[in-house]
Amino acid sequence: MKACVIGAGPGGIVTAKVLLENGFDVTVLDKYRQVGGIWSAEGCYHGLASQASRRLFEFADLPNRLHYADAADTQRYLEDYARTFGVLERLRPGTEVVSVRPADGPGRPGAHGWLIRSRPAGDPAAQVRGEAFDCVAVASGAHHHTRLPALPGRELFGGTVLHSNEVRAGTFTGRHVVVVGGGKSALDLVTRAAAEAASATLVQRKVNWMVPERLLLGLVGYKWILMTRLGEALLPRYHDPACVRPVDRIDERVKRALWWLIARDILLTTGLYRLPRRLRPAQPLPFHLAHAGVMPRGYVRAVRRGRITARVAAVESWTARGLRLATGAEVAADVVVFATGHDKVFPFLDPGVPVHDPAGRLRLYRGIVPPGADRLGFVGFRQVFSNIMGMELTAHWLTRHFLGTLRTAPGEEEMRRAVDGRLAWQERAMPGSGGYDFGPYDIHCADELLHDMGLPSRRAGNLLAEYLLPGGVAHRYAGLSRRPGRAGGPTA
Repeated sequence: MKACVIGAGPGGIVTAKVLLENGFDVTVLDKYRQVGGIWSAEGCYHGLASQASRRLFEFADLPNRLHYADAADTQRYLEDYARTFGVLERLRPGTEVVSVRPADGPGRPGAHGWLIRSRPAGDPAAQVRGEAFDCVAVASGAHHHTRLPALPGRELFGGTVLHSNEVRAGTFTGRHVVVVGGGKSALDLVTRAAAEAASATLVQRKVNWMVPERLLLGLVGYKWILMTRLGEALLPRYHDPACVRPVDRIDERVKRALWWLIARDILLTTGLYRLPRRLRPAQPLPFHLAHAGVMPRGYVRAVRRGRITARVAAVESWTARGLRLATGAEVAADVVVFATGHDKVFPFLDPGVPVHDPAGRLRLYRGIVPPGADRLGFVGFRQVFSNIMGMELTAHWLTRHFLGTLRTAPGEEEMRRAVDGRLAWQERAMPGSGGYDFGPYDIHCADELLHDMGLPSRRAGNLLAEYLLPGGVAHRYAGLSRRPGRAGGPTA
């Protein structure tokens, strides 16, 4: 079968690799000249770095010893992976996808394949090329279509306005910088501004939880606490009963007590206890843990020393000097950076293939395939904290879906009901996840896909290792392509 993979970021290259191993004729299209997606030179903001400790940001078949690596080193790892497994030979870099639509014919969208039109990136006048494919994997990335708030008075402000994606070297030097947002990117950028700019101000509506690189007062890496089966058992119960183990049924009172201890440790270890109460998270864990990132080094120190002015308020409007906050205060700026997230949209996709609900949430079965469409899937839109491992398992699941070898094959209505149930659960467990973010449920998400593929979810040789060692790591899932459609044995 001819398969097209849209995007050559982590999700695209691992999907192409798995499809090639399973005999597909693969073409990869990407608008950038370099493999890596947001990790490529064209796709990342200045200073972007991985928040993954050693052995987390890696694929199963190529170890990666990098530790909190910068974008350049991360891109080199991804390019090495694509070269090693023959993906570079299938890549057409600098190619923009214009449209993806079902081939003509009766039946469901995609039943007769897909027509893809593309052209050289950045040249709207270039000739468009049309091609037919049997199946399509969309791995175009969740961090490319920037979201900017529509604030009144934009014409008043004469300074520089950027989204975080657009920050480059030298953007902050000697200028008065305001960063709007409360996530990992916002804290990264304002910490960098504190070292380079004349002044640095962070404006956030609420303070999110951030995870320190090491827990237990700095003694143990976070993956040994939060990324184990025992750690995940403290979360609200997963929506899929097939993935709920006895350990997940811990009494809620015990969970609350343990989260209280974890929260105290996080506040102490990150240094947030040393900041005013208004600059600490207001909600108890695990509330909004899905939106947590790894605390940037130097952020708390910069706030305490006055190099960062942190304000907790909504932004109301523009002024001639900068921004007006809901509190009435004005924040002056030369540069305003909005680290306000991204829209998960697909401008090239035929509107007859709906993938969002009216609220803008992604409606994908298992976070991968749209009910009612054949031979179309999405990779990288089933976000988990260790996302690169999640992408690899998604690639295996989607390949089996295309081949028709999944153990479970629900019909369209069953898929829709499953999506409804999962979205309702996400809104309870992880408000604002948009149908996309599965947050810290790395292992439960892996179990769910393995169950569908008829593969064992137990991936370690003994119970202590299974429950107490980090489980959301790719090397535990090596070899899934060796016997397509058959269950393989557990790996240690």
